[in-house]
Amino acid sequence: MNDILDELYQRFYHPSPQTDLQREIEDAHRQLIERLEKPERKLVLRIIDTKDMITGSEAQESFNCDFWLAWRLFTQLHNYNSGRLVEENLSEDDRFSMQKGTDDEN
Repeated sequence: MNDILDELYQRFYHPSPQTDLQREIEDAHRQLIERLEKPERKLVLRIIDTKDMITGSEAQESFNCDFWLAWRLFTQLHNYNSGRLVEENLSEDDRFSMQKGTDDEN
């Protein structure tokens, strides 16, 4: 199941562009390269790389948790909607919708 979640994450997760922050990071990185000696530069780069790996891992974990929450809500809505087939609640563009009432009430 984790492989499926990884594939969904790769397909649907698109980080919002942070151009100002990215530019600020690149400027600070350039300044560090100019001011630090090689051993200190390597240490700072290792810190930055590790921080980026943690951030990426947290983003994927958040995606996985959100997916499971959505799936649980979806199944609860399905059960609430008199156990009708899930496909009956999907619109033409595959969005989930619930109709007011059930067929038994009409």
